[in-house]
Amino acid sequence: MSDSLPTVWPADPHTLAKHRILTGYLDAWMPILANQSRKVGSVDRPIKYIDGFAGPGIYENGEKGSPVLALDAAREHSQEFPVPVEFIFIEYDRARWEVLKRETAPYQANSRNTRLREPILGDCETALNRMLDEHDRNRQPFGPALVFLDQFGYSGVSMSLLQRILSNPHCEVLTFLFWRDLNRFITDSNKAEAIRRAFGGDGWMPARELSGDRRATFMHGMYLRALREQGQARYVWPFSMCDSTGQLLYWLFFCSNKLDGLRHMKRAMLKVDETGTFTFSDRDGLAQMALCRSIDDRELSERIRRHFAGRTVTVGEIEEYVLTETPCVLFKKSLSALEKAGVARAVNAPTGRRPYKYPEEHRSLTLQFED
Repeated sequence: MSDSLPTVWPADPHTLAKHRILTGYLDAWMPILANQSRKVGSVDRPIKYIDGFAGPGIYENGEKGSPVLALDAAREHSQEFPVPVEFIFIEYDRARWEVLKRETAPYQANSRNTRLREPILGDCETALNRMLDEHDRNRQPFGPALVFLDQFGYSGVSMSLLQRILSNPHCEVLTFLFWRDLNRFITDSNKAEAIRRAFGGDGWMPARELSGDRRATFMHGMYLRALREQGQARYVWPFSMCDSTGQLLYWLFFCSNKLDGLRHMKRAMLKVDETGTFTFSDRDGLAQMALCRSIDDRELSERIRRHFAGRTVTVGEIEEYVLTETPCVLFKKSLSALEKAGVARAVNAPTGRRPYKYPEEHRSLTLQFED
C-alpha cells in the first residue's frame, strides 16, 4: 500500500476485514466510553473518535470507508448514549478531503449519538498535537477517545505521538504498521530516521542483519515492546493482514490501558479470525472463519493450571492472564472445570455464591491452585 493511490481506490479484502474489526469494536465500546465520560471532569463531555488518516470515505465500488462506517455505527446503534460521540476526521490530501466532505455531509446534522466536526485538511501528527496542546492549555481531559491511525506506510505516526495520546486517561489507539514497505527499506540509510521516529529509538536496527520470517518476528516484537515501554500502553494486541499469496502485508496494533478495552477488541478480532491466530489473508477471505480454534476449553484449563500452580490469585488476575497471554477471551468454563476437579479451591467465597460460578461482581474471589 503506497500513497501513490488515486483519490478513490478499490477496497481489498483485508481492508474490509480491518473495517469489520473497527466497527465490531465501536459497536461494543462506544456506549461504555460514553458512560465513562460522565466520570471525567465536572461536566459531561462527548467522547472522541478520531480518524487520523481518514481518506475519501468511500471506495471505488461504493464500499463505505472507515469514517462513514464509524458514523453509521453510532447513529444506528440500538442504545442511546448518555453523551454523544464527537467525530474528528483528518486527511492531508486535498482531493480526498473534498470527497470526504461530500461523503460525510449527510451526517452534519447532529443526531442523538453523534456530533460531527468539519473534516480537517492537514497532517495527522500536526493536527493531533495541536488538539493535545489545546487540551493541555485549557487543563481539560483529552479522553475518553479512540484514535484510529490507519497510516500509509510506517513513518506517519511517531512513537512520541502514541505516548502522548495514551498518557491521557481513557484513551485508546488502533494503529497500523505496513510491514511490506518497512521490510523493503529497512537497510536504506536514508530511511533510518523515519524508522527511528516510528519505533522511538534504535532498538530495531539489528533487524537489518536478519531476513525473512526472522526479521518480521524481530520487528513485530520490537514494536510491541516500544508500544508498552515508550508508548506506555499497558495492554497491546496485534492482528496480522496478509495478501492473496499469504505474504504478510501489515499489522494492526490495539493499545489500551483498560482491560475491558482489550476484551472487546479481542472479541471483535475473533469475529474476523476465529482460529485464534489473529491473522487474515486475502487468499482465504472470510472462509477461514470455518477453521477450528487454535485453543479449546480443555487446553485453556491446562494453561491456567500450569501458570497458577501453587499460587493464590483472584478471578480478576486469572482473566487478565487469559486476555493478555492467550488467544482466548472466554475463560469461565475452563476455570469451572478446574474448580470441579479440585485443582482450584475458592478460599474467600462470599455467602450465597453459586458453586463454580464467577459473576462480574466476584472478580475479587480468590482461588488457591494446587502445586
